[in-house]
Amino acid sequence: MTSHVPAALFDALDTGVALLDHQLKVKYANKRWQEWLGSDIPDNAPVSKLLGDDAAFHEIELRALLADGEPRSLAIVLHPAHADSLTWRLSTVAHRAPDGILLEATGSTDDAQAPMHDIARRLAEVSDMSEVLRTLCDVATRQCSGTGAAVLRVIASQGEVVAAAGDLAIARGRTFALEGSLLQEAVLGLDVIRESNYSESDRPLLKVVPELELGPMIVAPLRAHGETLGVIAVARGVGERAFRHAEIDRLRLLSDHAALAVHKSLLLMQAQSADRAKGRFLATMSHELRTPLTALAGYNELLADQVIGPLSEPQLDILERMRSVTIHLSAMIEEILAYTSLEEGREVVRPTEFLAADLVNAAIAVVQPLAEHKNLCITAILPSEHVRMTSDIDKSRQILVNLLGNAVKFTDKGTIAVRVSVHGGSALRVDIRDPGIGIADEELSRLFRPFAQVDTGLTRRHGGTGLGLYISRRLATLLKGHLEVQSQVNVGSTFTVVLPLTI
Repeated sequence: MTSHVPAALFDALDTGVALLDHQLKVKYANKRWQEWLGSDIPDNAPVSKLLGDDAAFHEIELRALLADGEPRSLAIVLHPAHADSLTWRLSTVAHRAPDGILLEATGSTDDAQAPMHDIARRLAEVSDMSEVLRTLCDVATRQCSGTGAAVLRVIASQGEVVAAAGDLAIARGRTFALEGSLLQEAVLGLDVIRESNYSESDRPLLKVVPELELGPMIVAPLRAHGETLGVIAVARGVGERAFRHAEIDRLRLLSDHAALAVHKSLLLMQAQSADRAKGRFLATMSHELRTPLTALAGYNELLADQVIGPLSEPQLDILERMRSVTIHLSAMIEEILAYTSLEEGREVVRPTEFLAADLVNAAIAVVQPLAEHKNLCITAILPSEHVRMTSDIDKSRQILVNLLGNAVKFTDKGTIAVRVSVHGGSALRVDIRDPGIGIADEELSRLFRPFAQVDTGLTRRHGGTGLGLYISRRLATLLKGHLEVQSQVNVGSTFTVVLPLTI
């Protein structure tokens, strides 16, 4: 570029144009070259900014050009700043100019499918819908060399901007009349719609957001499995060049990949909503069941204490069986309430200081009656010195009670051993080993799922909700610890909980 040629003329070119001074500093680079780089080029930037791979070699050629005045041909490869952007290969000719060196380049891309695979991977890794849409807007802006992008959807007779970036960000969350909008045209036409100058188009969104200053715009429908989910729009500023056919094709291809990611996120949101509804139902029913069970337990105690009148031995035996069933039902309800509380994020850690020995002994005391009923023995091997912890003692105890309860439940004879040790000087390790039925290797992956036991017959034989291990793992994670398991069928299992001494 020379001083008497307007920069706007070079910006309108499909070729890249750059001017270097005699010190190989960038005095000017047009918008096409900046689009290839994916970033602005500041004045007086070193020429290496433009030269990509083999920049050192290209600089030698340019210095030789300054010396002998002979034009040079350079093959420049520009790698993208983002993994989902295109790699450009520039065929460049360098000429000596009065003010330094003039570079003229034409660009071609590698296979456009390659960055699309990266886009599909990135979108597939994101499950949160809002994050998917934000990512989509950012990617579309870069892929199509725009200055802004937005995702829009149809709501009855209106359109809504559900996500936006760049120049379109000010329209995020706004609704507008659907009739006469680009959104409507893209949804009905099922193909990319183009607008040469959006700010002068009198479209419905402009009436709602008049401060939008946009020039060319392209809009592509997001369709997946025969359903139109919305559209993706990419725009440039007022006076910017129109979108090329290659960029329109790129948006069309991008919308195909993006629609599948949006569809997946919608399905996930629906599943999560169903899970929340299930959790609310379980919590409500559990609360409703707990009240009559509490009353039933009270009446049982009155009868067992023979307050109303004397009872025979067979009658007292029946009452004891009733009490056992009531306790079992209450424990199941408490498990369901703990599960719903964890799923809704309502569980809070309340740290206090306590001794590890007291924690373990308290957990053993809870399950000791059940072990004695099955003629099982529980032994505990504790450290010789006191181990102090600062953690949530109630949640820690619940983890151990669940693990010990399972050990007793799935063991018919023998001794359950509890070994306590300090792990790495900063964590408490509790190993609970039982000589029970054991777990097959193929079942271990299902072990910590909610409402699951290792085979359907176990639920009928041993009872339970299938939530104990799931709750224990969630609580251990909440306390910044973890659970481990080793097991062998017909030999037994060892469950290990590791909790930090201080949280």
